[in-house]
Amino acid sequence: MDRIIEGKRSIRGEITVPGDKSISHRAVIFASIAQGTSTIGGLSSSRDVRSTIQAMLKVGVSIDQREENTVVEGKGITGFEQLRAAEPIEIDCENSGTTARLLTGLFGGAGIPARLIGDESLMKRPMGRVVDPLGRIGVRLTSNNGYLPVEILGGAPAPFDYTLPVASAQVKTAFILAALFIAGSSVITETMQTRDHTERMLVLMDGDIRTRTTLQGKSIIITGRRELSPLSLRVPGDISSAVFFIAAALVSPSSDIMIRNVLLNPTRSHIIEVFQRMGGDIQVERVDEFPEPCGHIRVRSSNLRGTRVGGVEIPIMIDEIPALAAAACFAKGETVIQGASELRVKESDRIAGVVDMVRRFGGRVEELEDGLVISKKMKPTGTEVESFGDHRLAMAASIIALNARGRTTIKGTECVDISFPEYFDLLDAITTVR
Repeated sequence: MDRIIEGKRSIRGEITVPGDKSISHRAVIFASIAQGTSTIGGLSSSRDVRSTIQAMLKVGVSIDQREENTVVEGKGITGFEQLRAAEPIEIDCENSGTTARLLTGLFGGAGIPARLIGDESLMKRPMGRVVDPLGRIGVRLTSNNGYLPVEILGGAPAPFDYTLPVASAQVKTAFILAALFIAGSSVITETMQTRDHTERMLVLMDGDIRTRTTLQGKSIIITGRRELSPLSLRVPGDISSAVFFIAAALVSPSSDIMIRNVLLNPTRSHIIEVFQRMGGDIQVERVDEFPEPCGHIRVRSSNLRGTRVGGVEIPIMIDEIPALAAAACFAKGETVIQGASELRVKESDRIAGVVDMVRRFGGRVEELEDGLVISKKMKPTGTEVESFGDHRLAMAASIIALNARGRTTIKGTECVDISFPEYFDLLDAITTVR
């Protein structure tokens, strides 16, 4: 499916965005191993989260998706282990790297034989960062040289002390899930901060979890075999989805939007601070703090200036970089993004994809091994751009297209269903001719 966007547009109005995808994945999985009935409101409608739901259904968890809430009948830690089958269960994770990595930790810790596969894109994404260290703590599993398919065969994992070699909330959560099934205390240390939804959720569920700050970073101590209380949770709006509207409003003249009930977790909302230091007119009203901070965001058109992004900023805004790069095309001065080599192994090579997109619109961009440099304010001309099957590239392209002279065709926009099926309809609803 291709999407045509007419240029020279503004966006105005009040919107909400679907529930946060990262929290939604975790809510479904943790509710499945809780003891009792969990009720989750505002669950993400994304295709990725549907992959996680289908996986839990396949191993025997009861999940009832109603109009307003999703009701999950949790099996408990010991009950979930009893779902072990004589033959491995094949789970199709489709395009969802979160599903694949989290379920590797979950099934590995619980000892449930399973074979994890995915679509063509996911089969090319690295799984060794989860598979190899899980093998070292006693999980029996194999992979295709560090890629899917991954087969969990069983094993007897022991308490562990593991320092994450890469900043990855998915890997961290995979190890936390494994630790929940292990008698004794396990320690996971991250040297760079990543999103902390898992830790917050376990506190809400009365999990035996503690954190401490050391010279090495943050250590998370999990004592396994403790049953989790069921969840009662309303998932806030996804900041990684809202960011495309934020960026579009900042760079499109005469724009003014309000986005309500958006996640403001500091391990996820750093992109707002980056846009503000670029000169962005963004006002934030916090309305809740627990279990996840959330609030309303108002954004008006702004004259942006370039910035530098790198180091510890990258892990807490990795998904927002395509939107940042699109906005930077309209900033005065140079924008440099470095230390983001993880973008090379997302749904596509996002560094190469952003560079291709900017050049097609007539912008000036330099590709780096671990990032890119956008060096001149763009006056884009409508063109044809590729999504490369990547939802975030397709949405980033729409930001530039709104400000181009003439018509732009974005190829393959069905990929947006992976995270935000409603995106283009919502964009159309608030777009005006200027």
